[in-house]
Amino acid sequence: MTLEELNEVYYINLEIKSLQLELEELRQQNFYKANIITDMPRGGHGVEQPTSYVDKILEIEDMLKYSLKRLQIERKKILDYINKIQDKELREIIRFRCINNLSWYQIGDLLEKDRRTVSRKFFNFFKKCTECDT
Repeated sequence: MTLEELNEVYYINLEIKSLQLELEELRQQNFYKANIITDMPRGGHGVEQPTSYVDKILEIEDMLKYSLKRLQIERKKILDYINKIQDKELREIIRFRCINNLSWYQIGDLLEKDRRTVSRKFFNFFKKCTECDT
């Protein structure tokens, strides 16, 4: 498994957060505002219809479900890969970084090591893996 494949979970998580924010913003909008009676004509320019609003919400919900499903599939692949690694500390570093999306500082704190030590161990492992494959 390559470093790019391991980072896929990180990017899927970003996509999910983005979709959740977009969905929340749409739900905050109120297209059914109280009618204000005036003698001025009302134009419909630039006003979204409620049906397109509902369609957008359904579309984003579908995209969110798809991304969540993809996330679970990728996490399973990564966990299967991680469980094959012999070094317990390295397994934890990869799990914290690729599954839990923790920063190097957070990983270092959890393992009571410097952030540079854990990141070096992480990247050296993948450097060795790519050298072995070639």
